[in-house]
Amino acid sequence: MSNNYIAYHLHSDYSLGDSTTDYRLYIEKAVSLGQKAIAFTEHGNVYNWVNKKMACDKAGIKYIHGVEIYLTRTNDENERVRDNYHTILLAKNLDGVKEINSLVSLSNRKDHVYYNPRITFDEFLGISNNVIKISACIMSPLAQLDKEDPYFMKLARKYDYFEVQPHVDFQEQMFYNLELMELANKLNKPLIAGTDTHSLNAYKAECRQLLYDAKKKDYENELDLTYKSYDELVYMFKKQNALPEYAYLQAIENTNRMADTVESFELDTSFKYPILHGSAEKDEQIYFEKIDKLLEQKIKDGVIPESQREGFNKAIEEEKRVFHKIGMSGFMLSMSEMIEWAKDNDIAVGNARGSVGGSRAAYVTNIIDLNPETWGTVFSRFANEDRKELGDIDVDVAPRDRWKVYKHIIDRFGQEKTSYVLAIGTMAELGTIDEIGRGLDFRWRKRNGVDIKSKDVEMKSPYHLRKIAEVKELYKENPDEAKKKYPKIFYYFDGMVNTKISRSVHPAGIIVSPITIRDNYGTTFGKDPDTGEEKEIIQIDMDACHEVGLVKYDILGLKNVQIIYDACKLAGIRYPKSHEIDWYDQAVWQDMVRSPIGVFQFEGKEKIALVKLSEPRNLGCTLHA
Repeated sequence: MSNNYIAYHLHSDYSLGDSTTDYRLYIEKAVSLGQKAIAFTEHGNVYNWVNKKMACDKAGIKYIHGVEIYLTRTNDENERVRDNYHTILLAKNLDGVKEINSLVSLSNRKDHVYYNPRITFDEFLGISNNVIKISACIMSPLAQLDKEDPYFMKLARKYDYFEVQPHVDFQEQMFYNLELMELANKLNKPLIAGTDTHSLNAYKAECRQLLYDAKKKDYENELDLTYKSYDELVYMFKKQNALPEYAYLQAIENTNRMADTVESFELDTSFKYPILHGSAEKDEQIYFEKIDKLLEQKIKDGVIPESQREGFNKAIEEEKRVFHKIGMSGFMLSMSEMIEWAKDNDIAVGNARGSVGGSRAAYVTNIIDLNPETWGTVFSRFANEDRKELGDIDVDVAPRDRWKVYKHIIDRFGQEKTSYVLAIGTMAELGTIDEIGRGLDFRWRKRNGVDIKSKDVEMKSPYHLRKIAEVKELYKENPDEAKKKYPKIFYYFDGMVNTKISRSVHPAGIIVSPITIRDNYGTTFGKDPDTGEEKEIIQIDMDACHEVGLVKYDILGLKNVQIIYDACKLAGIRYPKSHEIDWYDQAVWQDMVRSPIGVFQFEGKEKIALVKLSEPRNLGCTLHA
């Protein structure tokens, strides 16, 4: 036997509200202990698993993909069964990763969520051998179901390992460990040692408890759920004195054997531009033909001056070459089609934003409405063959219409290949002080026999709302002084600040992918920031999407676009094209100098002062203080 083990039942602060430990601290701990692998099994989710995988790769430790999933007897809406039995799932290989992600996505569907995201017993029984199934903690169905329940033995036979835990002075766990050993002998199944780790160390465990107290949950976890070394784990099992020594030593060793059966895998970081017409080759053909056709049309119509033909032809040939090499043609085609659809459906779209303003092809195919040849903008800032980054196009639309554009994208590509983007909320500095205050106030009220729900403003608690407000004000003025004056509060500060506490929908992005999202990355649901409707969101954040080459469509709600569009309608004039605008109209520039308030990109005090100081008269003016 080895003198080490693998922590596979492990919760970071991505188990939102149930830990204050960042996953990177666990990885550092595992490496320092010489452990060869680590698994994260968050409660019902795989949030930002890509980030965890990359961090493990960087640290030189094997990443094991996992989740602590919830099981239910049935998800029949008419029965409303409030059960949530715990089970650990670990991916044996890349197919297992996808299967777990699919199951997590399934568990988050409306017809599965009641008490928690759940899958049914029958869905669990259908899991393949690409996934390692472990019975988990005292909330396992093997601990909670009656032994005569028809599902009990079905579930028991499905598990690959029965999880024993080393918690000391926990009678229920001790009896359960013995029952599992008996069941293991009966079914010839191995035991495995699970730690159910929720905190890096004792200090982080204190912070976790305070997080519970802040939510006014009358719950004190006396179990030691901190990260253990091999010797500490052996000592806990010995002190527990439930299992014979040979049994718990073998259970600990089985964590290594389990990890050895897991295949390492590589993240697919290739660019994943969307496909519209069956293949990337077909998309490119259609887009290039569209460029050629519209270029001639715009020259014929006088939108592009004849004098710019040569410049456009030369630039577009280079752009085509780059688009072909980096596989970006389908993305450009989709953006062109999307913006044309928006305009056809009376949705205001901005002229251009960012580096795409350097693309002649983008101008010709109506992605932008700003002539790059006229203004001398540079294409290579937008896309070039040496750049290892995805092309990015920000599109400004009227805020009231943004949801329509999102819906069009989802309808165009299908829900399986589109999703909103995950955003994880963390406790900021002042929010952390609030949370600590609530937790300490809860404790004070319990100790002093005061109703924890009382809102009496005369409350004598030293952590009352008004007192915490004073602490925050002092912290804003002088953090060091605040820490000296309120040591009890700031004892917990470093252990809780930046703790992940919530998930939501990123307000500006939607993923469009050539591969299915539910199985490749996992999905959940969150409220659309514009409509409040429940929308499917990918279980990795914007940075992780970028790392794995997923294309994010940035649809930005800009009030200025809406105002201009509405003003044109009220005035009975058409929304202007850039080539129809006199960019050197002195009356406009003079008015802008007089009152730049409300002009996009000039709203701030400093920019307003700059405009008034420099008094620009055309776009060629050099602005300086």
